[in-house]
Amino acid sequence: MQGPVGFRCRQCGRPARDPLTSVRPSQIAIGLGLSVLGGVIVGLVSGRIGIFGLLIAWFAGGIIADTVIRFIGFKRGPRMMAILCGGILLGAALTFVSEAIAFAGSFGGDGNVVPAYVFSQGPWAALAAGIACFGAWSRFRF
Repeated sequence: MQGPVGFRCRQCGRPARDPLTSVRPSQIAIGLGLSVLGGVIVGLVSGRIGIFGLLIAWFAGGIIADTVIRFIGFKRGPRMMAILCGGILLGAALTFVSEAIAFAGSFGGDGNVVPAYVFSQGPWAALAAGIACFGAWSRFRF
């Protein structure tokens, strides 16, 4: 294997750690926090707009990916993609659950409105979160 100082065997020529895929715990926390915050915003916006929220979710996923990449130092790899998509999904789920609780509270705690809300709005929220993850993945390109 050719290196900067000559030829080496494969084991000696391989770097000890890859600077693009190795992350510190502080970078993981920052990336997860930013992606959860972005997921919350995607959940709020896409839940209010309707079908156009799906288009906005795709662009928002790319913006979230760019923000996370710039704040953590241009790290790549499957670990960062899992942190990014996991944070978006967690943030969107937190928003959906909080909106379902607020919706149930507006009807005086009637237990019959929560399943109706979940079955009417749940698929749209899941689809918006998935599209945001796809937008993040298309922008991330690891």
